[in-house]
Amino acid sequence: MISSDNIKKNISKNITKYRENAGFSQRELAQQLGITPSRISNWEQGANCPTIDILFEVCRVLHVSINDIYGVYPDSEMLLSYNEQQHIHKYRSLDEYGQETIDLVLEREVIRSREQQKKEARIRELEKGKV
Repeated sequence: MISSDNIKKNISKNITKYRENAGFSQRELAQQLGITPSRISNWEQGANCPTIDILFEVCRVLHVSINDIYGVYPDSEMLLSYNEQQHIHKYRSLDEYGQETIDLVLEREVIRSREQQKKEARIRELEKGKV
C-alpha cells in the first residue's frame, strides 16, 4: 500500500515533470487552469495538493492520466519508468510506417540481445570447466 505522503510527493514531482514536458511555465499552466501561479508553485513544492476536480483539469491540460500524476498504476503488474512512458508516448505519435520501423528494429535488437546473452552464458560455462 502506498502512503498518502508518498502520493503527495508523487503528485508534486509529477505536476512539475509533466508541466515542463508540456513546455508550460508555472504562469502558463495557471492561466490554463484559471488559478494563480502561486498555487502551482505550492503544489510543486508539496506545500499543498490540488483538489481532485482541479487535478483532473491539470491532467486534461497536460494530456496525462490521473495515474500518471499520482504515479500509481494499480491495474498493471509492471511499473514503467518515466523514460519507458516517454517511449510509448513517442511511439503512439508515429504514423503506421514509423511504428512498423520501430517494431522491426526492436525485434531485431531483442534477437541480437538474446544471442549475446547465450554467448556470454556459454563462455561462463566454458570458463568454469577450465577450473
